[in-house]
Amino acid sequence: MSVACRRIVAYVVAVTVWLATSASVLAEDGFPPAPVPGECHVKYVGSGAGQGQLVEIHGHATIDCDRVGNTAPYGAGTEHTDSNPVPDGAPCYVVFYAPVTFQNLPNYIHATWKSPMATSESVNVDPNSYGTVVSATGVTAATNDVFVLFRQNGTFQNQQCQSGGFWFDYCQLGAPAPNPDPCILAQPHIIVPADSPPPAVGPYVASVVRDIKAQAGSLHSMPSPNGLVNLPTCFWIEGIGVPDERDFTLVLPGPPDPSNRRIYYTYLIRVFFAGIDWSFDDPFGNDHTQPHPACGQHPQLTAHSYQMISEKRNSDGYYHVTAIEKYQVTVDLYWDDSYGPHHVAVDPGVPLPITVSPPGPYNQFVGQVEAIPIGR
Repeated sequence: MSVACRRIVAYVVAVTVWLATSASVLAEDGFPPAPVPGECHVKYVGSGAGQGQLVEIHGHATIDCDRVGNTAPYGAGTEHTDSNPVPDGAPCYVVFYAPVTFQNLPNYIHATWKSPMATSESVNVDPNSYGTVVSATGVTAATNDVFVLFRQNGTFQNQQCQSGGFWFDYCQLGAPAPNPDPCILAQPHIIVPADSPPPAVGPYVASVVRDIKAQAGSLHSMPSPNGLVNLPTCFWIEGIGVPDERDFTLVLPGPPDPSNRRIYYTYLIRVFFAGIDWSFDDPFGNDHTQPHPACGQHPQLTAHSYQMISEKRNSDGYYHVTAIEKYQVTVDLYWDDSYGPHHVAVDPGVPLPITVSPPGPYNQFVGQVEAIPIGR
């Protein structure tokens, strides 16, 4: 098996193990998140603007991931020459391979190379172009080392091509003037996460968790301030920061490989509201009951029916009601490399579920209606 084949097999095995391990981590808590896009839509991004920033999104039918490249110059290969042996005295030519350096800019890719005449040449490339000349290397540049080709004619003598005179574009076929858009040779450049690993997402997930804990909301009740025994007392939380789901994307560049190319990773961080654990401070039970219609519509509305007045429960005369909000977090990672777009679920790196409580405890008074005797 060739070195390239062994590398591909090792890469596929590594991704498979990574996916299996990550999936088991997420499955332990048993929370069933909604489906996410299976692969990302690969696009050209010629700017570092927005990288390293959490961007809230609404709906995620597609996830974008940036093409391999760099906003700094990148490219690999060294200039060299080559020729094919022919019989002595026969015409021959020498091929000069000039490596091309690329740099991603907002609207185009800037390509530069040095000809065998030691002149520096450049062209601005359409990022979405694909062709056999240097001005059409927009897509090719991401995962290929590109060479501009020149040829110099000569005669084969003493087991080598004795060349001289003008260097032509290899595809120019002897035209008298230099071609401003010479043809190219593209050689695959393998770049995978082992060459440009994904940065840690933990600090960004921790930032999301801090925002959740800062938006725990506040407890409310009805009737308020006074409830009655054997009648439902409604409770709810106003101002929860994640009443249902909030989703964020985050783009982080991996470190450059030896050619100065980077893989750009897109993280999809999803936060789900996963319910509330209520404690009604009732020694006779913590059961929920149907809220009375008079309580209206409120987020996370529930109700509890007390059988004993609150003055008999605590010395201050109130039931001490608390609520623990629960949240789940999932993280999906998308990227594009030499083998195309990929997607795996990764460990969020925080204990789950995330729990947070509104300020409290909430003091709820519960009394009873007493008959007042009427004099005869």
